[in-house]
Amino acid sequence: MREIRGSVDIDAPVERVWQVVTDFKSYPKWNPWITRLEGGSNVGSKIAVTVKAPGRKDTNFISEVIKVQPNQEILMSGPVIKGMLRSTHLFKFEAMGGSKTRAFQSVEFTGALSPMIGGLARDQQKGLDLMNAAMKNLCEGTGKR
Repeated sequence: MREIRGSVDIDAPVERVWQVVTDFKSYPKWNPWITRLEGGSNVGSKIAVTVKAPGRKDTNFISEVIKVQPNQEILMSGPVIKGMLRSTHLFKFEAMGGSKTRAFQSVEFTGALSPMIGGLARDQQKGLDLMNAAMKNLCEGTGKR
């Protein structure tokens, strides 16, 4: 298993951050890492995903929404390479009082290929960090719309 993770404190209420993260259709406009999420944000929804890690070609796969707790977390999982590599992506949100939110993401890679994806995991970590910065900017009103 390999895991990447990161968090960012955002000067916006948790409801605003939730709105941005669950508006999958807008990802191509602002998200430098997950450049496509097509599908619903309800449990059981299938989602077409395109991930663009820095220095890498696009990776396309289908994920499924596993868990949703509005304004708190969303969990999705799917095979990146069928039978060989699976990705489980968690978004968690914590209201920090006032109008501040801590947004946390983790992606767990499991399967036969997971021990061999060190370089890919490092590049995906860079992408996750870029997404967190873009999410912060958008939620605070300073980023792309």
